[in-house]
Amino acid sequence: MNLPDVTDSRLPYVCLPSIHVAGDVVKKAGTGLGPREIDDYELLYFPDGSKSMYHIGGEAYMLKEPCFIVTRPGEHHRYEYDPYQHSRHMFIHFGFERNPGLIPPLEIMQPGGPSCIPIDSDLLVGMMKQILYISYSFPEKLQQRGSSLLLALLEEINGHIVDKPHASQSSRIPPQIVKALDFIEKHMEQPLSVEKIANKVGWTHEHFSRSFVRFMGRTPREAIIQRRIERACQLLLYEEQSVKHVAYAVGFADENYFSRVFKTVKGITATKYRKKYYNPIYHDLVPVNEGDSLYPPNRILYNAGAN
Repeated sequence: MNLPDVTDSRLPYVCLPSIHVAGDVVKKAGTGLGPREIDDYELLYFPDGSKSMYHIGGEAYMLKEPCFIVTRPGEHHRYEYDPYQHSRHMFIHFGFERNPGLIPPLEIMQPGGPSCIPIDSDLLVGMMKQILYISYSFPEKLQQRGSSLLLALLEEINGHIVDKPHASQSSRIPPQIVKALDFIEKHMEQPLSVEKIANKVGWTHEHFSRSFVRFMGRTPREAIIQRRIERACQLLLYEEQSVKHVAYAVGFADENYFSRVFKTVKGITATKYRKKYYNPIYHDLVPVNEGDSLYPPNRILYNAGAN
């Protein structure tokens, strides 16, 4: 059997980091660390916002919110911990000495890359804590289990910068707009007006419309139509109702108007959509509210990772 050439740039990197030292410490108020340069990489997480400062090169960052710090080999840096309260941080030193030619091509790993990455994610913090737990409880398995977790953690931190995930965007959406989206989802089969929804969330029509466009990138009316059409797509694939029945079920009082809107949004008629995308596997599914999911439910992702 011929094995793939791991130096082929078309293949994903396979080198796992070697963890050198890890810890979870609380520093006294007013203390510091450095200035210094290190020979390996260091990943830190500060779980609490504080007046601690991180200095690297000519930049200074106040760690006023939960954040990850990435320090790369040879970078001149120092810490000034909060002068008024103790400062906790978790850290992992690591390197790629097992195969330095296969360092992950991530932005945060590059010289001069991002140094301070504000993130408040239970998942990523949990991954960091799990590595520390393995270090303490199963040190003999640290390189086996911890290295894989660390690589995944680095990927996710990098993705937070590069991909701008919906999670960080949605966390900034005002609760009134979240409430409005939930109201649309639960009442889309009923007549819906922008004024009615604005009153429901306690805003004026004008303020609600402006804020909705600012945070959602579309008008409330466009959002109502979009959600109705998406729900119609579910009904067309999951149930055997007529197009007319589907139109009424998602809040359209006129079948012809529904058909025009559906074709405008999806590019094909509702009937052709059903014929093109129907699969018996959908027959036992039910329409669901997307809620706060970061991906659409009831969606089967065939060949999701294919190029």
